[in-house]
Amino acid sequence: MNEQAFHTNFLTLCGHQQARASLQKGGRRQPFPSLVFDGPSSIGKRLTAVWYGAYLNCLAADEKAPCGICTSCKKILQGSHPDLHYTRVPEKKTVVGVSEVREAIHEIHHAPFEGNYRVWVIEEGERLTDEAQNALLKTLEEPPGRAVILLVTCLAGTLLPTVSSRCRLVRFQGLPRPEMLSALQQQGADDELAESLTSLCDGALGAALSLLRDPKSLQERDSVIGLFAELPGSDLWGAVEAAQTLEKSKLQSPAAVLELGMSFYRDLLVLSAGCEQLVLHKDRLSRLQELAANLPPASIRRAISEFQEAEQFLQRNVSPRLLMQRLCVNLSKVSV
Repeated sequence: MNEQAFHTNFLTLCGHQQARASLQKGGRRQPFPSLVFDGPSSIGKRLTAVWYGAYLNCLAADEKAPCGICTSCKKILQGSHPDLHYTRVPEKKTVVGVSEVREAIHEIHHAPFEGNYRVWVIEEGERLTDEAQNALLKTLEEPPGRAVILLVTCLAGTLLPTVSSRCRLVRFQGLPRPEMLSALQQQGADDELAESLTSLCDGALGAALSLLRDPKSLQERDSVIGLFAELPGSDLWGAVEAAQTLEKSKLQSPAAVLELGMSFYRDLLVLSAGCEQLVLHKDRLSRLQELAANLPPASIRRAISEFQEAEQFLQRNVSPRLLMQRLCVNLSKVSV
């Protein structure tokens, strides 16, 4: 179960000083055994979890931890520390099931191999099935002495009350605009691109960096927006074709596709209200203006409600294929 994280370089973590200070408050002698990291997707919650694992196991003094240079920190940076574990949605699945949780519980009850604590990071906690959450309960009630469980989620409300009540909640907010701009410019974005990504990603630095580092992601984003823009008033076959394309999108997840589509229609609503300065997709302004002139505000609001409903279905683990088909067909019925 000790898999290498997608990205373990906690030294690149930006912002979240309040959350980090809260985590450091208890020091390393008696950390809270179970925590929920809650906040919007792609803002740095999982990387903060890696940072906290490094802090707890760093060999340096408290005020210098995590130092990034001791053997413990280096192993975490390489994704090879034996006491830092990750549970995520398995390939070709949409949920974290009871089998993955039971495997992790078995591991977490062992004493640390070489560090101070075993740290278990559960990614996308909102995708834990009820059965998996129930399997986790006893460990939350009677946590192992030298273990810390970190539930990372963008929808803490989807956790069972019996689970959330046994965890300390740490809330995360998106990065402030100046920090986002600075971080993107340090990574090579010119001023115009940094401004565009900052507006588009709304404090989600992880999402902005993914787009910056992979030009194909920017092309995919344009493709997804283009599909959603053409759906109102299209025929049934066009809606079905769009759903098939969206289902295969190379964006991070179905949730990312929905967020992107909703942000586009949100821009339409903003434009229809005469607030051009609040538009997120500034590079698509001319297309937005064209659509906003042809779509009544009531139709735009209906489209946004379709996205909200699709997000709710996704939280209930409805098949992404069925979800996209339903969304696209309903968007095609929006009056132009």
